[in-house]
Parts: sequence; C-alpha cells; structure tokens
Amino acid sequence: MANQDFNLSGAVKVRPAQQKDAAPLHQFCFPEEDPKEIADALKADLAKESQTHRLVAEVSGYPIGQIFVKKDANDPEISTVGDLVVSGPFRQLGVADHLMAAAETTAAEDGANTLEIELPASEKSVIKRYKDWGFSEKPLVVLQKTLEAAPETDEADAEEETQEEQAVETGSEQQTLLED
Repeated sequence: MANQDFNLSGAVKVRPAQQKDAAPLHQFCFPEEDPKEIADALKADLAKESQTHRLVAEVSGYPIGQIFVKKDANDPEISTVGDLVVSGPFRQLGVADHLMAAAETTAAEDGANTLEIELPASEKSVIKRYKDWGFSEKPLVVLQKTLEAAPETDEADAEEETQEEQAVETGSEQQTLLED
C-alpha cells in the first residue's frame, strides 16, 4: 500500500475539569501514576473550598491535556500555574498554548494580576517555553541545611533504660516504705 496523506481536523476545547475526567487524564496524560491518586487530586481541586482551578483540553470529548491555576494563599493578586501536561500525539498542535491562555484568563477572572511557576533550573527547555509565554525569571534564593540524623536507639537499649528507671522508682518507693 502506498503512503497516503489524510487531512484530519478537530477542535480543541478548554474547559473546567470534571470528576469524570479522572480516567481519561490517567490514560492520556498520567499513565505512570496511580488512577486513584489522580481521581482524589481531581476531587480535591473540584471541592467548593478549593482555591485551585483545573482546566482540561479536550478533543472529540476526550481530555488530552490539563493545567491547574491556584490562588496564592498569602497574596490574592498572585496565582500559580502547574501540572501542564499534554498527551504526546497532541503536543505539536498548540494545545499547551490554549491551556496557558485559558489559565491566564481564569487567573485574571479570579482577581490575580500575576502568574507564577516554580521550576528547577535543570528544566531548561521547560523554562524556555514559559519564557515564550511571557514569563520572566525573578531572583530567588533557596537556603538549605542538611541536618544530621538522630542516632537510632535500639529497642533493647530503650527497654533497658525503661527498666532502670522503673528500678530507681521502685527503690525509692521501697526506701520510703522502710522508713515509715
């Protein structure tokens, strides 16, 4: 059979996530993750008291991408974006651009005037992509101190110390009884 070209077209729709999106998100976006964890995280995001909006991109009724927008607890004018994921076959079709545009609109409607995302410096290609969307780096200092692990106490040592303490207490009680 000879190679054939097909002209396929479809519309990408970005909408708020629904609980029924958990299984398709697992299948198309997070196949390596536990389906129950995905469903639980989605349920938490959809709760009325949640400050998180999760958006999905769908094609022909199937969620093939997602992003979340979360209002900053300390500053209502800042929202964080994250978990931008698009299923492999759709990555070259601009789906991430549509999700980011919808995230910006959602954040603005929620009162934010700034979007943020934290990324490790090693994610150079991801950082470049966010810069393409208008994000800029801001100075950030991360301080870290490694703490020495507390020495592990052996159960036998702990039991021996407890017995010694009890013996001292019992001896004190016996001494008191003898003095009476």
